[in-house]
Amino acid sequence: MTTQTHTAVHVGDRSASGSLRVGDLLLRSGVDPVVSQTIGTAGLVFAGLSSTPVSGGERTGMEWKRIDAVEPGDSARVYTVVTRVAVLDRGTELDRHVRVVDSLGNIREEGTETWSVPTTTAIRVDAGTDFCTGPWADALVESLARESEFADSLSTWDGTIGLRCTDGSSRSREIHLRIYRGRIIDVTRRTPHGATFVFTASARAWIDLVTAERNDFMRRAIRGEFDSSGDGYEYLRLTKPLGIIVEHARTIAKGTRA
Repeated sequence: MTTQTHTAVHVGDRSASGSLRVGDLLLRSGVDPVVSQTIGTAGLVFAGLSSTPVSGGERTGMEWKRIDAVEPGDSARVYTVVTRVAVLDRGTELDRHVRVVDSLGNIREEGTETWSVPTTTAIRVDAGTDFCTGPWADALVESLARESEFADSLSTWDGTIGLRCTDGSSRSREIHLRIYRGRIIDVTRRTPHGATFVFTASARAWIDLVTAERNDFMRRAIRGEFDSSGDGYEYLRLTKPLGIIVEHARTIAKGTRA
């Protein structure tokens, strides 16, 4: 008797293809590279052929953008990372971010796939990587409550920090932390008068933040990987407590993946 071992699918799972010439792979798969380039689908098709499908799953959605469209003569790799796993009333769903990266390390095209997976697939939902949801915020607040540096950095501040995670362009998750003199006094999805400012990062950026070897929040912020809305002055002024929030987000993510 053969025993099959199933590894649970969870947020942060990554894959990488080998380096392949775009036109060669398209030709081997029966796709005309010239036609594909002409209609603007070369990168999308290349990504689909280079990445491994989610086991037993059905791709139900795709958002795709061309930063600098790949051409048949380019050599590229395809990188994927699972950014969301959700058990819904209608079944289990996951998002996977896909990037086509050329031989010089430039991101040429990217997008987010949505997959519907069968109930037989091993799925692991971790609060620590379910960014900007109620359970994630509860774990984050519990961790921050033990951080004196966070309280000190906000000891004279009265306001609300919004944290948002975007899943592609059509969906987002958002949580608000109501803070008064260093203490988080309320956690909610919305506040009556809105947040003082909202810190926004893509699901891919959140994953990279919490799984990087070190907390490189400042470096990524300088590179413009995040967005903000609301009071820009307060956003810049509260860089330190935001960095502490990211550090504790890293802690709870590591705890759930242990």
